[in-house]
Amino acid sequence: MSRLMGLYAQHLGAEQRSPYASRGEYEAAVARAAELLERADYVVAGIGSGMSSACGYDHYHPIRDFEEGGRLERFRRAHGFETLMDGYYHLYASNEERWGFIAAYVDYVESAPVGRPYRQLAGLLAKKEHFVLTTNVDGQVRRAFAPGRTWLFQGDLAFLQCSQPCCDELWPADGFVRRALDAMGEGHVSAPSELLPRCPRCGWLMAPWVRDETFLEGSLWQEQRKRYEAFVGEALASGGCVLFLELGVGGMTPGVIELPFWDMTAHNDNAFYLRVNLGKIDEPRQLGERSLTVCADIADVTDGMCALLGVREEER
Repeated sequence: MSRLMGLYAQHLGAEQRSPYASRGEYEAAVARAAELLERADYVVAGIGSGMSSACGYDHYHPIRDFEEGGRLERFRRAHGFETLMDGYYHLYASNEERWGFIAAYVDYVESAPVGRPYRQLAGLLAKKEHFVLTTNVDGQVRRAFAPGRTWLFQGDLAFLQCSQPCCDELWPADGFVRRALDAMGEGHVSAPSELLPRCPRCGWLMAPWVRDETFLEGSLWQEQRKRYEAFVGEALASGGCVLFLELGVGGMTPGVIELPFWDMTAHNDNAFYLRVNLGKIDEPRQLGERSLTVCADIADVTDGMCALLGVREEER
């Protein structure tokens, strides 16, 4: 898995040529995106890892926190990690080492402020009928948007589940994280055995609520799915203008956001597909004139759209 993450990171980091011949051409694309959002009656937003990267929260590439003096330096010295995905998918020699890193990773994402692009998007959608689907697990969507308007498709690092799972329950990870980090201090990379999180029902080790072969698609996940499907169905049946807004979606899980967005746009004349992605240029040709790709940094695009529409970012 770590090798696959490395290949994906190379894909994300591949040099891209700008499709815009001038600054004016780029600004026209942002203005068109703002116009599409303004006239939409319903917005279905799909958010991938590129959105968090635009906030400065990069899970796939080397970050300064692993360098000398950084809060994660000890894990680089102990294991050679340079990226957060290195640590999450590493095959550890012990559960204590694994949970030592998980505690630090959860603390890292939960202590990070809600990024400005997320706050700006929340402001842009505040007066729109909207729903947000995400494949991210870093909690940014959960903290930026109302819980009744989100589907956390891949889960969220802030929660734990039984690793079997034996039950349909989730538990907050923060209690374990605080106890483990306090016990580890600043120099250790292993959580004490007695602090490893165990399921209160069966005693098995817990697991982060992040998609893998034992991922719990339980009542919370199913409720989010049903609300999403009901929202999309109502929007498309309304006859109003439906905007499928895709932000920073990469190539790992196209079947969750990208391909369904294409399909629903293609089969509904009242739908339009808008993509903002620094690494994608070409339009899906099957959508004809009902698609627009803005190939640029999401942070720059949300800045521009907020300025054009007179929208302030939401406080989170």
